[in-house]
Amino acid sequence: MTIFLNCIRSVFQKGWSLLFIFIIPILLIVFLIVVTSQEVQYKVGIIDEDNTLFTQDFIEQLKGQYEIINLTSNDDVKGMVINSELDGGLLFQQGFTESLLNGEDVSVLICDLAGTDIFGPVKVYVSSYVSSAKQIARASGGDEKIFYQGMDYYKNSTFNVTYESAFKYAGSGRDVSNAVKSLGFIASGMIFLMTFSTRIILQDKLSGVYDRIAVTPVSRFSYLLQNMLACFVIAAIQSVLLLSIISSIVDFPFGQTSEQKQEVLLVCLAFSLVCVALGVAISRFSNTRLMAGSLSTLIYFPMLMLGGCFWPGEIMPKFAQQIGDFFPTTWFLQAGRDVIAGKGIAAASQQLIYMLSFAALLIFVSFIVRNEKVRT
Repeated sequence: MTIFLNCIRSVFQKGWSLLFIFIIPILLIVFLIVVTSQEVQYKVGIIDEDNTLFTQDFIEQLKGQYEIINLTSNDDVKGMVINSELDGGLLFQQGFTESLLNGEDVSVLICDLAGTDIFGPVKVYVSSYVSSAKQIARASGGDEKIFYQGMDYYKNSTFNVTYESAFKYAGSGRDVSNAVKSLGFIASGMIFLMTFSTRIILQDKLSGVYDRIAVTPVSRFSYLLQNMLACFVIAAIQSVLLLSIISSIVDFPFGQTSEQKQEVLLVCLAFSLVCVALGVAISRFSNTRLMAGSLSTLIYFPMLMLGGCFWPGEIMPKFAQQIGDFFPTTWFLQAGRDVIAGKGIAAASQQLIYMLSFAALLIFVSFIVRNEKVRT
């Protein structure tokens, strides 16, 4: 077990290794918490051509939710949205309230940036309010007095809603989302192990240590196995420490029960095995440090970016999402999301099988490759 112990010792003796494996993922997650904890204040421009009691009251309701800027028909709303002076604009056309009372299918005209969903929450709120007003207008039979009485009841009513998750022990939607984002940053630290395991084996190959193993009782199979085992143990320590430390400094958990947290750890260990297997495979196919570095970079960044570790996969183009579906990082985050949401390890079984099968394939290829004499 000498090789195994030397590998572990070399990691914990180098400060820069600890920086990338432990410190940077924690700093990224703390940054995530700071950003997501800030409330978004939407700037909404409104043009009220109708100027009725309903539209004025609606605007007052909006002021309680967003930063409202009153505009006129002469203002260039589109230009203000494009120049980021507004997040979006609303237009109440003349005759809006009259058409509403007559039972017509009216809607507020909305101006926002095409191809984005920045203004989405405001549009949902406006659509919901107008939809309720339509229902009240139909029920009032067009009677203006009854309509406004109904709107007063609607605005002043208190609704007590209780949500019960379909999945046992599930956290809130925001907690699950933040926890999955944190797993993406943890994945960046795990992937660094790929570079580390590559560096150790390649350094031994270039220095001749790997060749001299042939005349010792230690087989090359044992050498590779001990290197992989050492990297996997380090990955396990990394996963346990990161999950424990992050859970203690942020307000969202990686599971509501100890069983759920163990399932998250199991998913992390499966992904760690993939990272270690990738590192060993790269070292077996590389003859120089430059080649190993190039291959690592070529694999490292696409895995993180297309796998959804740096940003949600949903915001990427469809073709990029389809490519990302074949990356282990995508399987890792999907499995983590299912487990954290309370669906249980069974729901993540498919992704776990993908990761373990991918790791097994890489390990098999690594052990049958015979390109070993690279020293010059």
